[in-house]
Amino acid sequence: MTFILIGIVLLLLLGLSLAIFFLLSRQKSIREKINAQTLELKHQQDLLDGNLRVQEEERQRIAAQLHDDVCSKLGVMHLTFHRLRRTEPTNGQYAEMCDEINELIGETLTITRRISHELVPPTLEGFGLLEALEELCEQIRNTGAVDIRFEHDLSRSDLGNDVSLELNLFRIVQELANNSLKHADASFITLELQKEDDFIQLIYCDNGIGFNPKNNHAKGLGLKNIYNRAKMVGAAVQLSTAPEQGFEMRFSMPATPPPPQPQTLNPKP
Repeated sequence: MTFILIGIVLLLLLGLSLAIFFLLSRQKSIREKINAQTLELKHQQDLLDGNLRVQEEERQRIAAQLHDDVCSKLGVMHLTFHRLRRTEPTNGQYAEMCDEINELIGETLTITRRISHELVPPTLEGFGLLEALEELCEQIRNTGAVDIRFEHDLSRSDLGNDVSLELNLFRIVQELANNSLKHADASFITLELQKEDDFIQLIYCDNGIGFNPKNNHAKGLGLKNIYNRAKMVGAAVQLSTAPEQGFEMRFSMPATPPPPQPQTLNPKP
């Protein structure tokens, strides 16, 4: 009888131990899920904050250009026009002020076009990413500061004619090129855009001084904005760089399938 009671007690203790173990494991699993969700929410908030900060910086840059360039020209034009109204047409200064106003109008139009082109490059809007990247590379070569080679083996239809995708990829390359010109002391850049199986591969490399990605210096290179844009187009990012080892960044994203072709029915005989 004693052995039976001892056995029952041991079974109860074993059952209680298993129940406690299961409860603790469940609590641990719940805590891990909560921590993972908290980290994901923080990551999403960081991305949102970074995106909003970039947008605000862009607004401030545009506002500064409008204020310093366009508004100043319009102000001078306004004053010149008032002088013109008080001048007799027969006065010799009348023609000079007309020429001055005409020149100011031309300069203001040029500045406005430049700002507009910076917001959405007309080549990108009209002809797509490939032509826009060719144009960007030509502009970089014309600086004489760095040589750049652009290679691709796809057409615009491979990108699905997705304007948002093309704009984000263009801005990514633009940001990377600015970093190479301003910070990397590079003399050569390679840019590749390829289609491999069901993925689009964008590869950007330069032979500059590189950097340690873990240093705070990397935060000032617009990388957060680049990662944000990559996330927007569903691209996986691989960064490879080190001091005096150059820079490489790879983006891999699913290729957009071409739109379905309309089916034609064979006429009945």
